[in-house]
Amino acid sequence: MQRPYRLSCHCGDICVEVDADLSGLIECNCSTCRRSGFLHWKVDSASVRLITEKRRLSSYIWRGITEGHHFCPTCGTAIMRSGYPENRVSLNARCIEGVDVFTLEIEHYDGRNDMYPGPLP
Repeated sequence: MQRPYRLSCHCGDICVEVDADLSGLIECNCSTCRRSGFLHWKVDSASVRLITEKRRLSSYIWRGITEGHHFCPTCGTAIMRSGYPENRVSLNARCIEGVDVFTLEIEHYDGRNDMYPGPLP
């Protein structure tokens, strides 16, 4: 599949297009990623474009007000994370249409032991 990539939640209510290289995928074992199965694909936020009409995303704010875990309120699919430096967002690569993530190179990150285990003090 070629750029731009199309990502969608399970029910199709949320659909975005991303014009970025499909590289640098990271699987994390922190408390939230291991539960949601989120596969990080960090890109510049300017490369992401909403395809569907404006839709409401539900957000889970855990560590700080500028960070969020965003998901579809209908089907519950985690689609994006915000709060990264340099105007970047992390998209869930498992939501890319037409791409088998088992064929992609994925780095593992030990967030379980490397990250602070709760809201920042």
